[in-house]
Amino acid sequence: MPETREQLADALVELTTQLVADGTDVAALLRVVTRSCGELTGAAAAGLLMTDARGGLEVVAASDDTTEFLEVLQVLTGDGPCVESIRTGEIVGVADLGAEDPRWPAFAEGAVAGGFRAVHAFPLRLRRRAVGGLNLFHAHAGELTREQLQACQTLADLAVLGLTAEPGDRRDARLVETTLVVLNERVRLAQAVGMVAAARGLDPGAARVLLHAHADRRRTTATAVAEALTTGRLAPGALAADAPPRPSTSPAAHRALDG
Repeated sequence: MPETREQLADALVELTTQLVADGTDVAALLRVVTRSCGELTGAAAAGLLMTDARGGLEVVAASDDTTEFLEVLQVLTGDGPCVESIRTGEIVGVADLGAEDPRWPAFAEGAVAGGFRAVHAFPLRLRRRAVGGLNLFHAHAGELTREQLQACQTLADLAVLGLTAEPGDRRDARLVETTLVVLNERVRLAQAVGMVAAARGLDPGAARVLLHAHADRRRTTATAVAEALTTGRLAPGALAADAPPRPSTSPAAHRALDG
């Protein structure tokens, strides 16, 4: 859908402009996300719930009074699409709120009375848990496309990055710290590759592929394997000799990525 891609591109430009600004305007950031998701999906209204310090839920944004009522209703009853999305960390959608035996009866009744027929909720995710949820309300019944779902989830995730970004000078300091960590990990990985190459009689490229393949088989990262090797917790000879290389990544690509 070319139109969806263009809308997403415009939204990403506006959102990243907010993210790299000197001091993120939280209210403006949330407005960009809710408005952009509404435009991408043709939603009639939007609401946003966030978890508070006690683990409860608070309404932080709503398009109008009807939407705010529906968000408050979810908080009070502990039931509804946004609450479920936050609880599960998954996208939740109902294509027809007027169908028989609806999910969340109280919410569905209130939404239909307010002129809405479909709803989709997207989790705002941080470190494998949802810290909030974005509700999109639609005046007509219907499903969203896969592309629309992916676009809205991407914007929701970027919103969380903006909300958790370090302000001002702390952001600069954090960047310096992160850069040092990356450089240290790069050096450690190169050292681990050299250890594997020497122990197994391989050239560096083949040793790198073996290290990455071992990480894939153990469902961990190459950085974690390199740390285990350089600290003596893993012997170079213990890397699985039959570990297949990554199917789409060549030794040259690993060199480009890892130095």
